[in-house]
Amino acid sequence: MRAHSLPEARSTQFGFLLTNALFVFGMVAVGLWAAWPIYQSGYFFITAGGAVLAATVIAWVGMRRAWSWFTLLLVTFGVYLLLGVPLAVPAALTSLPAFGSGFVNLITATVFSWKELVTISIPVGSYQTMLVPLLILTLGVTTAALSLVWRAPRLHTLAIPVVFLLQLFGLVAGSSRVSTPLTLGFVTVPAPRESLIGLAVLLLAVAFLVWRAQDSRQSALRQTTQATGVRQLAQGWLPRARRGALVVGTVLLATVVAVPLVASAVRPAEREVLRTGIDPAVTLREYVSPLSQYRSFLTGDLYDTPLFTVSGASADLSRLRLAVLSHYDGQVFRVVDPVSGEKDQTTAFARVPNIRDSSAQSGTPATATVTSGSYDGVWLPLAGSLTRIDFTGPRRDALTDAFYYSDRTDAGVELRTLSSGDSYRFETRIDESVTPIAELKKPAAGGELVDPALIPESLVNWVKAQKVGADGAGLAELITRLRERGYLSHALDAPASAGGWANDLAGYDFAPSLSGHSVDRIDSLFTSLLEKQNSTVSTDNAVLVAAVGDDEQFAVASALIAAYLGYPARVVLGFALTAADGDAEAIPACTDGVCEGKNLTAWLEVQGADERWTPVTVTPQHDHPLAPSDDQMRDPKIPTDVLQAEAAEQTPPEANPTSGEEKATAEKPEAADLGWLIGILKIVGISLLVLLILLTPALAIIGAKMQRRRERKRGTTTAAQIAGGWDEYVDTAVDHGLPAPHNLTRTELAALHGSEGGGVLATLADQAVFGPIAPVQADSDSFWVLVDSERDALGQDATRRKRLRAALSLRSFARVLGTRQVRRYDYFGLVSRRQRRTERERGGASATGLARN
Repeated sequence: MRAHSLPEARSTQFGFLLTNALFVFGMVAVGLWAAWPIYQSGYFFITAGGAVLAATVIAWVGMRRAWSWFTLLLVTFGVYLLLGVPLAVPAALTSLPAFGSGFVNLITATVFSWKELVTISIPVGSYQTMLVPLLILTLGVTTAALSLVWRAPRLHTLAIPVVFLLQLFGLVAGSSRVSTPLTLGFVTVPAPRESLIGLAVLLLAVAFLVWRAQDSRQSALRQTTQATGVRQLAQGWLPRARRGALVVGTVLLATVVAVPLVASAVRPAEREVLRTGIDPAVTLREYVSPLSQYRSFLTGDLYDTPLFTVSGASADLSRLRLAVLSHYDGQVFRVVDPVSGEKDQTTAFARVPNIRDSSAQSGTPATATVTSGSYDGVWLPLAGSLTRIDFTGPRRDALTDAFYYSDRTDAGVELRTLSSGDSYRFETRIDESVTPIAELKKPAAGGELVDPALIPESLVNWVKAQKVGADGAGLAELITRLRERGYLSHALDAPASAGGWANDLAGYDFAPSLSGHSVDRIDSLFTSLLEKQNSTVSTDNAVLVAAVGDDEQFAVASALIAAYLGYPARVVLGFALTAADGDAEAIPACTDGVCEGKNLTAWLEVQGADERWTPVTVTPQHDHPLAPSDDQMRDPKIPTDVLQAEAAEQTPPEANPTSGEEKATAEKPEAADLGWLIGILKIVGISLLVLLILLTPALAIIGAKMQRRRERKRGTTTAAQIAGGWDEYVDTAVDHGLPAPHNLTRTELAALHGSEGGGVLATLADQAVFGPIAPVQADSDSFWVLVDSERDALGQDATRRKRLRAALSLRSFARVLGTRQVRRYDYFGLVSRRQRRTERERGGASATGLARN
């Protein structure tokens, strides 16, 4: 009879395991679906699939080998270390040294990648170690859930909240933007994807609980039938239909009530996620506005020095931008809004993955490779809307970690600055459907405009004096007049040496100009234009030349004109790779991709009603100098004759060597370069941190056992101390694999252990607790000596590995907490060889008596 029932038991138990696993896999799949928007990379499936497969193997072997929960934890952590680099750090698979570095990064990312993930723009793809959180959660959650549903008959319901951790990860670590609203008849669901995820979790959880309850009921009925021989009469279809209707009605009620409530509560503009609360902005206030440094590139040594070289640039790539300056505070044009500051997420620079999602971006693809020369600024030369960037060279990882990008302005910063030889290749999309400035329509909402209080009155009067419209054509005409009535000058004093900017301008007549672009500087520029226009009746722009400056002043002046007319405008600093057609006044373009200081320029970008930005060249002309009348109206320069002083060389007085006033002439010794020591200390520190993380569970267990032993030895009474000594002996025996006491007396347990010393301890403990004479302190001390002797004897014949395993065992804590020791069995009705051997050695119940709980 038993021989015929065994195959049936195997089939039943295999179906039980498979069904449980399918439920777990389904809930894990929903969690991975929730996490997909964070990554959106093909490697996501490799990481998730590898983690699920490894977790299934761990849970299966753990069940077959009857591992304890602590052993299961250690094995899972070991598999994580073994598979972590190939599954979660794909960039480290290029070479053996890179693999070693990737392993160190894996250990570090175990602790720090969680915060990095919510401070970097999504999707992150397989960027650096961003896949580590996904691997940890998928591996840990799947292993724990499968072990619970397979091995814990009374705790299987805990698998649901465990798997929910993975779904929660995808929801709270993802984007603050929700899916597009979906309209179904008269019902509109604002967040259909998020609602569907919640509904799928609910249905799977309810189905799993109902199935487990039904399976437990059927299992109990089968056991009753086998024990009594009484069979239950088959139920008709009506009771089954009632139960089915009840389950379906419950699910439908939860769906109909919960989904609309959740959907109505989700508002896309107000959704809070982890990355919403953690500010990813990079502090830029400490860096001087790049527009204020404009002239340093044109008047210093950088004028004819190669800053960087652009190679492999696409034909559509005509400009490289350094910085996009959208906010004016009256002194400088800056990147960050002076009102809201760095906390404003719309102007924040955030870390981004090297590969960015380009599905929602339009434009023509373009590529270029930039190799740094003498350029050492934080503003990174880029173009268009970035889709990918790859740094190369020995500083690749450092530069990648310090790269930040602004989606709103399509500009990037490199906080570690480029050095000579650093290189990077970027891919981008160039929007060629730009509306000409003369055809721009004014935005209805006005966009981001400059504070009207910062627009000088002279600018307003000059615009009114031009008598042009306030539309795009009027704006284009005003900027044209501003450029043609301005005169290019980069300095207050004429260049002293040949080869400077003035000598490169054919037939140039030098005119001095002040730097800066504050309100006062712009006011003086328009004041000069008004005075010149009011002093003559001519309308020829060549006759009305009166404003002196360069791109710094004229870009700001043009931006303020656009803002006054109601157009959002911003100033862009960068380089032109190709010469502007029909615009000879523009700053010269880079020659053969080599960009020097003289190629730096600034231009204006104006936004129209289509929300696109139109670039506008603002460089003033230099062919028509200031009108002669201007020179006549200037204050006369009174020359001052400097008399040649008859100076006689005076011998300085001899310094008093004891006065303390003599300056030391010896040069200070240069400080030793300790960079190598810092690197070694960093590696040592990370190694110690990793070692501490690995040893923390073991140290915590050993420390808890030491504290428990100390408390028992210091009991409030002598009898309590002796009873605590007995408990210490029992816990040590349990940790070494001997049976727990359960309902056995001390003497019965000692006999079961087969230890003569244990029998003596049991007798003495019973006498101390139940005897008529209270023991004294000497009795307690001698009892604890016997306890220590027996504890040493338990581990005397064991191997070093078994002693370590006993020291880290948690079975004694489970006994103290009152957890019933569950006999181990496999789910195929077959007892493992290890269990049978253990039962025979202990003289306990035979292995054939074990049955499925």
